[in-house]
Parts: sequence; structure tokens; C-alpha cells
Amino acid sequence: MKQSVQEHIVVYLKGLAMGAADVVPGVSGGTIALITHIYERLIKAIDNVSLTLVLQLFGRNKKAAWQSLEGSFLLTLILGIGTGMLLVSSGVSWLLTAYPIPLWAFFFGLILASAFVLKNSVTKWNITALVSMVIGFFIAFGIGLITPNTGSESLLYLFLCGVLVVIAMILPGISGAFILILLGAYETALNALDKLKNFELEGLVVFLVMAAGGSVGLKAFAKILRWLFTQHKNIVLAAMTGFLLGSLHKVWPWKKVTSYYTNSDGLEEPLTTVVVLPELSNPDAQVMLAFVAFITALCLLYFLEKFSTKSHG
Repeated sequence: MKQSVQEHIVVYLKGLAMGAADVVPGVSGGTIALITHIYERLIKAIDNVSLTLVLQLFGRNKKAAWQSLEGSFLLTLILGIGTGMLLVSSGVSWLLTAYPIPLWAFFFGLILASAFVLKNSVTKWNITALVSMVIGFFIAFGIGLITPNTGSESLLYLFLCGVLVVIAMILPGISGAFILILLGAYETALNALDKLKNFELEGLVVFLVMAAGGSVGLKAFAKILRWLFTQHKNIVLAAMTGFLLGSLHKVWPWKKVTSYYTNSDGLEEPLTTVVVLPELSNPDAQVMLAFVAFITALCLLYFLEKFSTKSHG
């Protein structure tokens, strides 16, 4: 029983990290799942969910159905993800405004280290694996070049956003939060989380609609991912390494804004940016602070990966 409780705590903490990552534009919860060694288990558990098993939870075979659903694992992980999203959403919004350069430097280090960890998971580097990595790189790089949309706040549109964003969340290297930005729904999602924390009905409605869309997208995509991991695991891992590397330019700390849009509060927000090199002599570039944040991310990822390897093993 003690070991079981310990395992649940570890899964909860991994979910916490996934939820925190999913709030951040440029960082993927799928990346955290991969480096903490629960990715394949999560995909299989999601794919195993069926209406029949859910209905059995209310019948005589509820214990067997719960085990078949990996209910304890999924419930603990979902609680961790939800907690991470609620805890981090306000903080990230503040940091993106007050300290954007160190924050993006931290994410840059996190993704770079994740790519290195994932690269080591590829058991055989051949031409096919290299081509897969290059394709993954250009897909992620191309997504990062897309001009964000101003979006819509209709419930149907938010449902579709939920479908797409959860697919992105589960793919390492493609940020669900960034997909929300592209769809013009990131601000709406953050506001919904804030309202949900304040027990406002509007926040709950938006959250449930997007969660419903996410459930549909996740269930549909999990079957594809499970097949890919079963049949072509090495190629998939190589492609995901490319995804991570291709997303690095999107989280580069120093950018120049080239266009703006007006948000729902009538304030101008950056819409498109280009990557620039920091001016070392300019204190506003915060180069030293960014370097510290970068190194911190590398160390955090290193200890997270070591801890996960130990607990997994």
C-alpha cells in the first residue's frame, strides 16, 4: 500500500509538471510525459478508454473495469495536470509581462535539454530516422511561422480549439498553448482559468466546452499514436526530436515585434515577431538573467529526467 501511495504521488507530480508546461506557449506537456517515462503508458491508457468500460464502472465488474481503464493512473495524472494549469496560469501571465526574456530563456533551455534527452531514446540512427527528424523539424518550424489569428469566442469554435490544442499538447515539441495563440483563443483560455478559480460560471462553461473538444481529439489521436509507437517507435522518437528542435526558434528570448493586434480589453498585444540577437551592452536585454534562467532549466530537466528514470526503473 505504501508503494502504491508513493507511485500515485510521483504520477501526480508528473501531471503537475505537464499541466504547468501546457499553459506556456512554446512548451508541450507531451514533452514532459516523454522525459518522465509515462508517454506510452498514457497513450495506451487513453486508447483503452471505451464507452463499454465506462458503463461497467456502474455495474458488478466495476473493479475490473477500473483496472482495465487504468483509472487510478489516469485520475491521478488528470488531477495533477489540472492543478498545474490552475497554479501556473496567473503566474505565467504575469511573468510574460514583467520578465519575458528570462522566462523565454528558461523555456529555451527546457526544450533544448528535452531534445537531447529524447535523442538518446532513439535506439538506432539511420537514414530513415534522420529524415524523420528533419521532417519533424520543418513541421514544427513551419507552425511557428504561421501568423496568429484573432479568433472567435463562440462555443463551437472553442470546442474545435479544444480538439486541436489537446492533440498539440500530447505531441512533444508542439505547444498546445501556442496552438491556442495561433487560433486566437489563448487569452480566452487563460481568462477562463482565472474565472474558474474564482468560481465564475462563465469560466466553467468555457472550460467544459474546451475540455469536451479535447477529450474527442485526444481519444481519436491516441489510437494513431499508439499504432505508430507499436510499429515505428524509433522513427516516431526521431520525428519528435525534430519537433523539439524545430520549436526552439519560437521560444528564443530576444524578438522584435513586427505587428500588433487589439485584444478584448482594447489594448495592443504583439501579433508577429522576428528573432534578433541580444545587445550585450544593453541592460534591458537582461543577458545575464537570461543565462541564469537557461542554466536553471538545464539543471531542472537533468534532475527531473534522473528522478523519473530512477522511479521508472
